[in-house]
Amino acid sequence: MAEERRVVTVLFADVAGSTALGDTLDPEDFRNLLRRYYEVARETVVEHGGILEKFIGDAVVAVFGFPQAHDDDPRRALSAALALRERVQQDASLGEGLPIRIGVNTGEVVAIRESAAGDFPLTGDAVNVAARLQAAAEPWGIVCGERTVASARAAFEFGPAALLEVRGKPQPIRALPLLGRAPAGRVATRTALIGRGADLEQIELVARRALQEQRPFLVSIIAPAGVGKTRLLEEFLDRLPAIESRATVAIAQCLPYGQRLTYWPLRGVLYRLIGVPDDANPPTVRRAIRAWLEGSGLEAMDRAVELLAATIGAGETEVMDRSALLAAWRTFFEVAARRTPLVLVFEDLHWSSDSLLDLFEFVMLPRGELPLLMIALSRPELLDRRPGWGGGRRNYVSISLEPLSNRDSAELVEQLLEGRAPELVERVVQRAEGNPFFAGELVRSIMERPSGDQLPDTVQATVLARLDLLQPAERRLIQLGSIYGRAFRLAGIRALEAPPPNPPPDGEGKPGLEDVAERLMEKDLVRSAGGDLFTFRHILIREVAYQTLTRAERGRLHAAAAAWLEGLAGEREDALAELIAYHYREAAAIAIAQRPNDPQTEGIRHKAVDWLSRAAEVAAAAAASLEGSRHLRSAIELAEQNRLPDLYQRLGEMAESGEFVAEAYRTALRLCREQGRPPTQELQVLAGLLNIYMRSQGSVANRLSEAAMAELRQEARAVAEKVTDERTLATYFAAEGFVPFWLRGAGREASAEEIAAATRSAEQALDMARHLDDANLQSMALDALAGTGQIQDDWRRAREYSRQRLTFQDRLNMVEKIDAHSMVSWSAALLGDLDEAERVSAQGLAQVQPGQIPAWTLHLVAWRVYVLTLLGRWDEALTMADWAAQLWVDSGRSSAGYALRGFMAAIDIARARQDERLLDRYGTIHDEISSAFAEGTQFRRWIGYGRRDLGSGEDAVRYFRLGPMLQLERLERGFSFLLDHDRPPPSETVRYVMANPHAEDFPLLLAQAERAMGVADRDLGRLGRSLALLERAGALPYAARVRCERALITGDRAELEAGLRVLERLGDADQVARFERLAVG
Repeated sequence: MAEERRVVTVLFADVAGSTALGDTLDPEDFRNLLRRYYEVARETVVEHGGILEKFIGDAVVAVFGFPQAHDDDPRRALSAALALRERVQQDASLGEGLPIRIGVNTGEVVAIRESAAGDFPLTGDAVNVAARLQAAAEPWGIVCGERTVASARAAFEFGPAALLEVRGKPQPIRALPLLGRAPAGRVATRTALIGRGADLEQIELVARRALQEQRPFLVSIIAPAGVGKTRLLEEFLDRLPAIESRATVAIAQCLPYGQRLTYWPLRGVLYRLIGVPDDANPPTVRRAIRAWLEGSGLEAMDRAVELLAATIGAGETEVMDRSALLAAWRTFFEVAARRTPLVLVFEDLHWSSDSLLDLFEFVMLPRGELPLLMIALSRPELLDRRPGWGGGRRNYVSISLEPLSNRDSAELVEQLLEGRAPELVERVVQRAEGNPFFAGELVRSIMERPSGDQLPDTVQATVLARLDLLQPAERRLIQLGSIYGRAFRLAGIRALEAPPPNPPPDGEGKPGLEDVAERLMEKDLVRSAGGDLFTFRHILIREVAYQTLTRAERGRLHAAAAAWLEGLAGEREDALAELIAYHYREAAAIAIAQRPNDPQTEGIRHKAVDWLSRAAEVAAAAAASLEGSRHLRSAIELAEQNRLPDLYQRLGEMAESGEFVAEAYRTALRLCREQGRPPTQELQVLAGLLNIYMRSQGSVANRLSEAAMAELRQEARAVAEKVTDERTLATYFAAEGFVPFWLRGAGREASAEEIAAATRSAEQALDMARHLDDANLQSMALDALAGTGQIQDDWRRAREYSRQRLTFQDRLNMVEKIDAHSMVSWSAALLGDLDEAERVSAQGLAQVQPGQIPAWTLHLVAWRVYVLTLLGRWDEALTMADWAAQLWVDSGRSSAGYALRGFMAAIDIARARQDERLLDRYGTIHDEISSAFAEGTQFRRWIGYGRRDLGSGEDAVRYFRLGPMLQLERLERGFSFLLDHDRPPPSETVRYVMANPHAEDFPLLLAQAERAMGVADRDLGRLGRSLALLERAGALPYAARVRCERALITGDRAELEAGLRVLERLGDADQVARFERLAVG
């Protein structure tokens, strides 16, 4: 017997007061009365297209929507309820003597399709709720569930809703009484493209520019499901030969579970262009890539071959650089386009992994003139994930498909009906709501069921109605194919179900799969993609078919699909790892929920964890750490206790900085201790935890107290005494080198002894890292030494250590590489070398690909915003700030205290330009980040920086609470803000800066201190020194302000106007108004 999950409408009718009625009638008379009632009920239900599921005592249970869906099952059920009540009331035998009450509810059930007894047993909450609704009705009343009402409101009238308490339900359910009714050809070929002429012309125009004029272009076609993206693409591809007859088309198809399959869609594109079958083994793939690249003049051929092969799991390298990987794919497509004009299509891009989106965005920026056209088809969900998709590029066109107009919809429906049933056109147009696929499915349903008197309300209902008309073998093939996604192979279908024990001879019994697939093609439900590969004509067909499978059957079929793929993998295990992991994960989740103690469940769970772990490493090898982290989290959900320490440790190593990393390491540490793991692993975890807490403290809102940190360090020190592994010890010693840096963040300056100890530890780590020739470990140790330089106000030494990190460049992973650029930019900015800070930050960001390590990239972008603001390149600074905002979202709206300096600079520009929108935007982001940190911490103190009235009252000085422990760039910003609002900074803080023996090393801060004293004392000499320092650094906006302040003292109108001209060019309306007001005063 085949079980299915179905959405049905249940009618539950019972006799009110049947017990009392039975007491007053002779038992034989009462039985005859009920027999007549059952006859009336059966006739009524069947007339309306339902089935009588069973009798329970004197209750009738009827079902609409199984085994055949009728598009309008909720309406049929309500019509049957009204008719049943009327017939019982008017029946001569029943009349008023058998009052009934009825409940009607729509919901999901599990049903058995094949029943030897001829009935169709149902189980599910929908039946129970229908019974409860019936019980709540008055005699002769009909009470309906909310979902039923939503589907039938246009055809029926309902009374006011009431909330019913139902046993077993955590919340009351809404119930509405039914008052009554509301007042009063086969299509298989491609239809003409209607209503999309302008869109098609736009694509053709872009294609001519891209392919004939060799100007690479990206076209994004964005629309909800069924609105016509695929049909528009088909029409364009039909016309493509007339535009460029030599063009090659390569299509990458993203799967519904694509966010778990990192680069899978690229596999088909690669195989298409290099000319290998999709079952080629890795050596064959690598040889084919090499042969294809021969003669291209490509340098580092071996590297390119390995990168391309590794992306799709056919490589030999375990770890690779993400930048090189993205560059290899861009080069691959460029080579392909130089050989023959190339049209690269990405279908259903909204389902792709983040790493694939990053790669696609990178490929969108080809070098040089090439005949390359890229087309992305996506639902609007893509823009939720990537709000800036395609923005700012000259070679980008976005086409947003709107629903068809009623006129265009009518033309489409008339064509589909081929002149038949013209009275249906308006009804189809109204229901289709401009969705071409919906209109087509409605017409197909009508043609296959001419007697139908209603139209379905949703595309899903329409598809289900069509599927229910299929022969059992056709329907089963559709269901089994849905397990694999948009496309499936008949070989894969055969692997899902064992053949019958005594198969019929050839030519007898059930048709072969090929014949069944052929019939599905004739019915326009699937399409051939060559060989035994088929694709669903529309993804919604797949989605509806998949929903009809019970969870138990889904689990069994996913396990079978995984086993089949596993058997095929051979040398292609890395290529198939994510697909196999997906299927095992789905199978395991269901098996654990339904059969937790079954030995087979344990086997599936082990397989799922193994393959998810492998998929994580494959993703990490392709520099897709986000996908790798997701795979690990999925593995953790399924893993047994003895595997959790390793998984959590790997998650801490793979994830980006922040609370997630700290939590992963904390969990790994607890589990290591509970399970008695070796000291080496425990120290590895402790070192990772210390590193995230101290080195990356700006990303951890819940910082440890000094006492808790001392305890954690003591625990690590004790474990380290038992460890001999040099790499583990070096990592631990490097982490210990950040103690002074962490203490300053905690609000305390490290003692000389603490600084000396941290320096020794970092130097020891550096020596060990050099012995190991580990560039990333050397970079970490050098960063710790730079941190001790910062604490001692020796920023020149700190910068030199950071510059040394840059010399490793290609040997560094992206985290170390971007962090090194951030630290050089930070040091250079504070040292007044804005040119170096600008140059190095630009160089670092040029190496970041879209979506790559967003949290670490945000750090560098924040420094660039700060530097560009000082330089007066405000439009560029705001562009960077916009990127920073997106990076913050991409990083999960993390507690990015390290980014506040950038958002504060953006707020400064917004305030200067009196741009309320930007002030709100960046002020909101700034405060959300600040509020994540605890009271009294350096990041929490800045909450409210975007307030419009911050500079208007005496609380401005109290807000800044300027003191020597403040980070230097924020001290500089605080001085500037107060002076710009005519509020003198606290004199004791100004004197502290002036008396600092390193004051000359920080010209921007010194300039603001000189400015403060010059304005307070009307001292032209100090203002002159401030102006010279600012102009030497290139901080033009602030030099202009000092120039205006000096002119107000001297009365030099020419100097005042010169300063105002600079401010006006910047759009600094706030300061222009201030100085004009002061000048008049």
